[in-house]
This record gives sequence, structure tokens and C-alpha cells, in this order.
Amino acid sequence: MSGRPLRYLAENTTYHVCARFVNYEKFMKDDIYKRLLFQVVKETQKKHNFQFNAYEILDDHYHMIIKVLTGTLISIIMHSINMNFAKKLNKLYNRRGPVFNERYGSKVIEHAKNPIKYFLSLLWYLAYNSVRKGLVSDPREYLYNSIKHYLQENYLGRIKITVHEIFLNLSDQFSDRLEVLLAMEKEYREILSMSY
Repeated sequence: MSGRPLRYLAENTTYHVCARFVNYEKFMKDDIYKRLLFQVVKETQKKHNFQFNAYEILDDHYHMIIKVLTGTLISIIMHSINMNFAKKLNKLYNRRGPVFNERYGSKVIEHAKNPIKYFLSLLWYLAYNSVRKGLVSDPREYLYNSIKHYLQENYLGRIKITVHEIFLNLSDQFSDRLEVLLAMEKEYREILSMSY
């Protein structure tokens, strides 16, 4: 008997999570629904112990980087986010039925061969989603990603982001951390250009 693979569930673990809407519906085409997702994340943070480290919200799906802290699990956090968002979205759209295409996808950052490189390249992968979709030419222009929280020290965005310790541990100096992050962007852009 084969079933879905079990998720790795642990405290003090960082996850890259992704959720897609049913039939790739563009439920978040209007910004009000993207802001609704922020509201749900804030509400979930009041109930569960986690850091919100990064995000990219597109019309038909979203990505988040979440570090689960003590006393909770990623499955509980994601159930809360997706269930509450679906309820609110269905109410606003005056619709019934599922909102998400399948269960959310997740990868553990600490399990990567090189967690530092994986995390930094993941920040750019998320950020460049809007470029790949043709929404902007530079990810810094897109309103619904978190890359500026890493590019600008003490950046205040649309929602509070906890800059991940992987980035903070690169150096005591922000300028040094930024240099490493920008070098990773250059590397990511070269890989991206080869795929087109």
C-alpha cells in the first residue's frame, strides 16, 4: 500500500512551503486578497510560535519560508493559514468548495546539502518568481515579496519579517552579508538566463 510520503515535522526547523490554488485559479489577482493572506499570517502568529522569514505571493500560488519554534509543528501552522485563508476568501468571493489544489509542498532548509547556499538561492528563487511570470523586470519592484527585508537593513515592509539567522550569521556587518546575497543573485541570474 503506497500513500503520501510522511512530512518531517520538528520544532526549531525551517521550511520552504508552497501552496497552489485549485485549477490554478488567480484568486489573488486583486491586491486585497494578497493583503488578506498577510492578515491570516498575522492572526496565525498570535496563536502559534513561528518566525515568518520570507514570502512571495503571486496570483495563483504563494511561497513562504517559516521557521517553526518550540511548541508547534509546520502542519499545525499551515493548516491554520490555509484553512482560515480559504474561509475568508470563499466568503469574499461568495463561493464554496476547496481553495487549494492539493496539500502544501514543503522542504526542510536545514536538510539541504549546503543549507546556507540553499537558503540564499531560495530567497532569489522566490523573488524572481514575479520576473519569470512577466509581472516586473526586477524583483525589487514587486510589492509582494520579501527580498527588500534582506537587501535593506531594518526594512519595514507590508508585514513583519524575521530575518533568518542563516543570513544574520554570514557576518556581523550588514554590508558583508549584502555582498554575499548579491553575489548569489548574480549566480542565480546566470542560471536563469541559461534556462531561457
